[in-house]
Amino acid sequence: MINFKQNPPDRAEVKNYIEIKLKGGRPNKNLESFLNNDRKVLAFNILWEDRTFDGGDKYYIINYFLSDGKIEVKEINTLNSGRFPFPMLLKKQKLAKAPILTYCPGMSLKTEEFYGQSDLLCGNKVQVYGQECLIYDFDLFTKEWYS
Repeated sequence: MINFKQNPPDRAEVKNYIEIKLKGGRPNKNLESFLNNDRKVLAFNILWEDRTFDGGDKYYIINYFLSDGKIEVKEINTLNSGRFPFPMLLKKQKLAKAPILTYCPGMSLKTEEFYGQSDLLCGNKVQVYGQECLIYDFDLFTKEWYS
């Protein structure tokens, strides 16, 4: 460690801790987006045409959170549909356009491209777990936000 001009790992943690305690250190990059867009959610209705043996048309809602750019996908349950109620297809997370699959997380040095608000338009298709879903409708707040 003498030949390197950097702090050892244990000293680096202490230095970061002291900087944060003294109200310095790392600024929060997403704070402005969070303060401007907290609790603002764009909601889209999507259709997945499942062509498997027991498939059929499945309807979901995509919620896009403007504060952090994360997406969740919820199933629209109907009474007596004959399917088990499975409320969440995708928990709140960033949705990659083309996920990079590796044996262990973090092995790939490629950067992933994620869906944003400009990609979610009525008539566009979204890939969720490799399934192509069509965006066919959106709610009133989403319509006002895009206009």
